[in-house]
Amino acid sequence: MSMVLIHFQIYFGNSTAATSWPYFLLNHLLGDWGAALFLLLTGMSQALSAEKRSVPPRTDLRKALVRGAFLFLVGLLMLALAWGPKRIWEWDILTLMGATTVVVFLCRFAPSGCLVGFALVAAVATPFLRRGIDYAAVWGGEFVPVPIVSDWIPGLLLDPKGEYDVIWTLPDVVRGFVFTGEFPLLPWLLFPILGVVLGRRILRGRAADDLPLLAIVGGLLVCLGLGGSYASLFRPGSSVVRDFIAPLSIYPDSFTMIAVQLGLALLAFSGLYALCDVRPRDPAGAGPVVRLFVRTSRFSLTFYFLHYLLIGWTIAAVRLATGREVKYALLGVVPSLVAGVAGVAILQLLLLAWEKRGGRFSLEWCLALLSAGRSGRAADDGGAGTSAK
Repeated sequence: MSMVLIHFQIYFGNSTAATSWPYFLLNHLLGDWGAALFLLLTGMSQALSAEKRSVPPRTDLRKALVRGAFLFLVGLLMLALAWGPKRIWEWDILTLMGATTVVVFLCRFAPSGCLVGFALVAAVATPFLRRGIDYAAVWGGEFVPVPIVSDWIPGLLLDPKGEYDVIWTLPDVVRGFVFTGEFPLLPWLLFPILGVVLGRRILRGRAADDLPLLAIVGGLLVCLGLGGSYASLFRPGSSVVRDFIAPLSIYPDSFTMIAVQLGLALLAFSGLYALCDVRPRDPAGAGPVVRLFVRTSRFSLTFYFLHYLLIGWTIAAVRLATGREVKYALLGVVPSLVAGVAGVAILQLLLLAWEKRGGRFSLEWCLALLSAGRSGRAADDGGAGTSAK
């Protein structure tokens, strides 16, 4: 739900909004590391759901392929409907999750130590692999300091000047999927893979014992990332694309940002697990807020899909009515924040109506239908398809 507020602020907010505290707090302080936690949970949920099923490996592989392909295609469809077919190769997080669904399935056959090693290799290798790519050329030509934080520490956090330039040639499409898109395979793949390791610890009943270590590691990673980004200020020309001591950046995910993201994700997981899972609780006492979260979770794929249409179609309608481009220029900081709250409310009302009808024809229902191969199982599965998301 916070993600919806973030995206309304980004796409509706004008230049004044982009230099405001709400924009910075939502887009950078929450959004930059929230995506990593989102993907960490993806890997965890895959490990947890795999433990619940007792089906032959061939059947499980088929389901992983179906789910991965479904998420991938839904991601492309969402971009086409929201921004037009020419933008489908932006490589949003849904296409990444579709690909990682298959990769995470294969991870179940590897020891946890190997998975941690692969994640470290992915983090270290990515800056090397990006050195031959003109990253700035497809993101506006240069990187600029992020407002608010730059008032205190100039150059600590950078953003590309423009949005991703979608080029319809096979090499550019593949390069975008692997390296240069909004959420490319590298380095983002490392987060769901580490999520698999955490999911295994939960299944083995060891997660509670791991919490102190996870919190310490998380804190050290945050210090490493922030320290490395600060040190980069004394190295003129330090690149977020290819250097290890570099400013923080999410497009691309700089090495220092990877450390901060992973550290904050581990800290958030540790805190929430200690709060919600370790201490005794009465499930029957769940209040309206918990029910709201559960409903949103069950329909999270539909929720994500619809919020992009709500944003994209509003911008398209204003463009048609006024004849001017209003993407990134529609509203000020407070109106765009109010629009985000209204968007969340509208989506919640839609999910409530959907829930009362058993979730039929939601994206989760369609995914369960495809995975099960028969409508009866799909109806029983309901929103369980989102757990894999």
